[in-house]
Amino acid sequence: MQEQLKLMDQVAGSAVDMGIRFGPKLLVALLILTAGVFAGRWAGRALRHALAKFNLEPPVLALIERFSSLVVLGVFVIMALQNLGVELLPLIAGLGIAGAGGELHQAILEAFRKRNIAIPFPQREIRMAAGAARAYLGSA
Repeated sequence: MQEQLKLMDQVAGSAVDMGIRFGPKLLVALLILTAGVFAGRWAGRALRHALAKFNLEPPVLALIERFSSLVVLGVFVIMALQNLGVELLPLIAGLGIAGAGGELHQAILEAFRKRNIAIPFPQREIRMAAGAARAYLGSA
């Protein structure tokens, strides 16, 4: 019975210690997310108002508004996670490198096309010209 009470006391002490260490960070992260929701809504409405003069269809305006709101909220989510200690900058940098790789692939493809270099895709079936097929079959 005494061991169970020690264990309960240890668990309670650990919970209080974690609450003291991570509580303020969690509170700030929640405040950042709340600000992100409001900033995202504001940015979406501002963009919708700015695009109203272009006479776009209402569904297109709604889509653009929601997309811009999500982009702004995404930035605030990244800031909140960074506040909690989650390292996202290496992930974001990796995505940038992947984008640069795609651009490099596109540049190589365009350079090949300018020089009339074609790399055919592998074919799954073999096609032979009629004369070559007769010569091949005749020799067998």
